[in-house]
Amino acid sequence: MSCFGLVNGGYSSAVAWLAPAFQAAGIEHQASGGLLALMAICQAAGALILPLCAARDADRRLWLGLALALQFFGFCGLALWPAAAPLLWTAALGFGLGGCFALMMVIALDQFRAPETANALAALMQGGGFIIAAIPPVAVAILRDVTGSYAAGWTLHLIVVGIVGLLALRLSPIAT
Repeated sequence: MSCFGLVNGGYSSAVAWLAPAFQAAGIEHQASGGLLALMAICQAAGALILPLCAARDADRRLWLGLALALQFFGFCGLALWPAAAPLLWTAALGFGLGGCFALMMVIALDQFRAPETANALAALMQGGGFIIAAIPPVAVAILRDVTGSYAAGWTLHLIVVGIVGLLALRLSPIAT
């Protein structure tokens, strides 16, 4: 539930603050909206491609690690050099966020052999996870107000990606 919620908190924050953050970095309004659309396209691609790649492996954590690395790369670029390569940061972030979302769903189902138990875990993960996902966009807004920059909010997400990476190490495919 924590992993799912924190990953989706990255998505919630990106949807809420990506365009305004790019505008604050000097990118025109229309272009910043186009970058948000690019993120959505890359997110859909990541949600389709990464689970397909992971389908051959019983342990999907390596693929989840790749998705988290892409998020880290995207958030790092947004925090440090937002106007330097906005297409690259946005594409990496979107692909990583989409891949993480889909892989978290699959990994949750991998935890148990019994469909009823796996379904209960997936329901708990989503129910509680989406409550957690509502918090990070507010945190980014508060950090923006306090610091005058979106960099602190994106840095918060770098920390969150690291936390999710550590938590994901426990998500072994051992079915009971």
